[in-house]
Order: sequence, then C-alpha cells, then structure tokens
Amino acid sequence: MKRLVFIAVLLLSVSTGIWAQIDTLPDGLGAKISSPEGLRDVIESKDPRFVIIDVRQPADYTAGHIPTAINIPGGLTAELKSPPAKDAYLVLYCLGGMRSPAAGEKMQADGYKYVHVWGGISKWPYPRAT
Repeated sequence: MKRLVFIAVLLLSVSTGIWAQIDTLPDGLGAKISSPEGLRDVIESKDPRFVIIDVRQPADYTAGHIPTAINIPGGLTAELKSPPAKDAYLVLYCLGGMRSPAAGEKMQADGYKYVHVWGGISKWPYPRAT
C-alpha cells in the first residue's frame, strides 16, 4: 500500500510540474516573471541582470526561441567561452518544462546563485526569434 501511495504522489508531482521547480531569484522576482507577460516585460525592459537561457539542443533553438535567449544545451556551462556571470538572474526554459529543472540544478551546482526555471517555450504565445 505504501508503495502505491508513493507512486501516486510521484506521478502527480511530475504531471503537475511541481517536482524540481527552482526559483532562487530575490525579492519575489520569480513570481513576477512566471507568466509569459511577466517574462516579456523583463525582455522589453532590457534589465541587464536577467539572462534568458534556452536549454534545448542547438537545432531546436535555431528553429525558434524566446527573444534575447542564449542557447546553453542542458545548462552545461563548462565549455562556454563566455558563460553568464555567476550573479546573473538566470531564467531557464526548454520545450515543455521537463528538462529545464535538471539544467537548473546543474547550473546551481556550478555556482549560479539566482536560477529560475520558467518552464517550456510551448507556453510562449508571442513571436519567436530565429
């Protein structure tokens, strides 16, 4: 019986997207940018603290991404020539919100203090950059 309850909770957590969500942005900024409108406002403000990161593969990024986003597949920064500053406000997304939490955990392990897992580009209703 305990095993069935555990499996049910695990499946519910994964399907509702509450498992492994990361938001370490200060001052409630994560809540402000969690909607497409909020993220668009950040992009339009050109706030230099924010770095939007597409963690999908390069071909997916090239096919269309959120404006101003840079591509860091899987959130792996070790081989980047110019990785984001460790104190930047990172906003991560993938396709549907399932891979970006793992990328956020990797980036936190690499020393990034401010990480917000936004979710997936599938919820972005505005034009995509190419």
